[in-house]
Amino acid sequence: MAGSLLAGHFRQLFRQFTDCMKKILAKEINSGKESLNLSNSIKSDIITRGLRTALATGNWGKDKQGDV
Repeated sequence: MAGSLLAGHFRQLFRQFTDCMKKILAKEINSGKESLNLSNSIKSDIITRGLRTALATGNWGKDKQGDV
């Protein structure tokens, strides 16, 4: 049971991570910049913070403060 909860939560957080990256990259592309800086579009703490919060609190739902 713990493994399935962890896998499901990681899947949610990874989707949130990729959606955030897509939004930031789309904004950079639409602004007309000649080069993209990928390091600015990666928010690496989304997954880390989400898993840490779930393990600390026992709340395996969607993290409200992780929304971007």
